[in-house]
Amino acid sequence: MRHARASGPAVLAALLLAAACGTPGAQPGPTTTLTVWLMKESAPDNVIRELNQQFHTLHPDVQVRLTTLEWPGRDAKWQAGMASATPPDVLEMGNSDVLAYASTGKLTDLTTQDFENSDSWLTGLRDAGSYEGRLYGVPYYGGDRVVIYRKDLWQQAGLGAPPSTLAQLEADAAKLIAANPATDFSALYFPGRYQYAALPFVLDAGGTVATQQNGRWAGALSSPKSQAGLRTWADFVAKVSRAPADKDETSDVDALGSGRAAMIIDQGTTAGAVAKKYPTLGEQLGVFPMPGATGPMPVFLGGSNLVVPKASQQADLAAQWIRLLTGTQYEGLLGQSGLVPNSTGLSALVSGVTAVELAAAGKSWFTPLSTRWSAVDNANVIQDMLQSIAAGKATVAEATTAADRKITDLLNTPG
Repeated sequence: MRHARASGPAVLAALLLAAACGTPGAQPGPTTTLTVWLMKESAPDNVIRELNQQFHTLHPDVQVRLTTLEWPGRDAKWQAGMASATPPDVLEMGNSDVLAYASTGKLTDLTTQDFENSDSWLTGLRDAGSYEGRLYGVPYYGGDRVVIYRKDLWQQAGLGAPPSTLAQLEADAAKLIAANPATDFSALYFPGRYQYAALPFVLDAGGTVATQQNGRWAGALSSPKSQAGLRTWADFVAKVSRAPADKDETSDVDALGSGRAAMIIDQGTTAGAVAKKYPTLGEQLGVFPMPGATGPMPVFLGGSNLVVPKASQQADLAAQWIRLLTGTQYEGLLGQSGLVPNSTGLSALVSGVTAVELAAAGKSWFTPLSTRWSAVDNANVIQDMLQSIAAGKATVAEATTAADRKITDLLNTPG
């Protein structure tokens, strides 16, 4: 999901303009208004304009009122909107936001609705929009991490095509280090606290972060498969990276741009950030999916889902509008704008970095679907565990056992 500054006046204007007419399932009248709230940088003007024209052709007596919100402060605006006399009918939420609203009964169950490409939705987005086996958030667009590399350093080391397995990547990294003997050079800059690049090693080995049984959660990082994945991660990082164990990914751009690294793992848009700050590298940047043991490594998937608030008075129309926006035609246009489409079946409609991101997203995952997961994040449990392993202060077994105790406690503590 994306983050920016909230705009209170824009939200207030939307609330004042929204019209409340009829009930879910009712036939629209001549002044029916469908109120749509989307988030900044996820609603390209050309896409929404064309969609609303088509929607108006299908529903000539319906007026779509669109408001674009900013990410910071979103929760307060959503809560106020849903509690008002004129609630939004369609609402974009970050995929990490949906669970809290679905679990408290504030969203419409969309399980029985028919949405195009639902059989090939990105797993991470589908899971994020689901609660107790029911669909509440329709996948809208995604974002994931890929390997961004410098072609010039790659060529100087005598390397060819990007690797397709972790073993090949490790061999390439050894050649990059041999060609760049500086003591602070990383073949792949991989700081110790980078949880969303480290946890895929757990998933790639068949492990998981936490499991739920009979309503109770339990940390699962100390399971044999999860430990195996983390040992592979620790061994790989020790061989390819000189990044600090106590840092996260916030220095990726400068590490790659300054030549202290030949590769980083980051969101596809970061390639543009590197090129903007270091203009001479624009043509020297390439991307490929992070390889795992036998193919692309599972990637953590961020992004957005579209929901219909329970308070909506035009739920059927809202579902129809969402059906259009998340279908092939408009997902293809979103992909051309740089957003990752919601379906693995749309690869032919995207190119460049977006195509690589979509290919990587074919094996995607999301955080455990617990309403308490934010407590684990806020306590930095995963980051602290990774740092202790990377810094050699704890073995994988010791660090994961301690992390599991904290995860289990936090996920099962009401609050």
